[in-house]
Amino acid sequence: MKTYHDFKQNKEVPFYKEKFNSIQTNLQFMLKKQNIRNFMITSANMSEGKSFASANIAEVFAEKGNKTLLIDADFHRPSLRKYMQVSENVGTIDYLMGDLALEDVCQDTYHPNLKLMPTGIAPPNPSEWVDSVEMKQLIETAKQSFDYVIIDAPPLLPITDSRILSSLCDGVLFVAFAKKTKRNEIKQAMRYLEIADANVIGGILNGVAVSKNDRKGYRYKY
Repeated sequence: MKTYHDFKQNKEVPFYKEKFNSIQTNLQFMLKKQNIRNFMITSANMSEGKSFASANIAEVFAEKGNKTLLIDADFHRPSLRKYMQVSENVGTIDYLMGDLALEDVCQDTYHPNLKLMPTGIAPPNPSEWVDSVEMKQLIETAKQSFDYVIIDAPPLLPITDSRILSSLCDGVLFVAFAKKTKRNEIKQAMRYLEIADANVIGGILNGVAVSKNDRKGYRYKY
């Protein structure tokens, strides 16, 4: 995953921004209808675009005047700190361990309404921290301080963390990659979410080929 600065140098940024604005608008209606203020974004496998989607959806929420917190809960493969070019690596795990308060682990980003909580230094047993009272308390405490709390979660199939997180979040947004994510993988991921009694609020199909003439598709390679 590249950095936010690299992304902004892309000549097709206006096209991407339009698509993310459309996604956020649709999400906003769904969230208000269900009274949802926190949701996680996940995928079946790694490298399907969930972190890039998380960062840009969170940015659009912030741009529309919402005080937004983006939490990196992918302890196995964190990427948001690099993408947003946040220097200090204190975050989720530091709060869960009780070392720092919420305001001390929420880092400033390129947008005044958007805060990032990086993973911090990942522990050897991340799944135990995900499945903890402290994680549940973190989500509830964050909801009291922010309009929206968005969690970038690990992929569902190789790691159990997201199955646990999905039961703690008000909603789940699922990302798949066209011609890469297999049908049976999507079915298995949905099965895991169903077992966890997760509330799937929508999906994003990434990697669809885009014609230069119509730009009706949705494509990125982060």
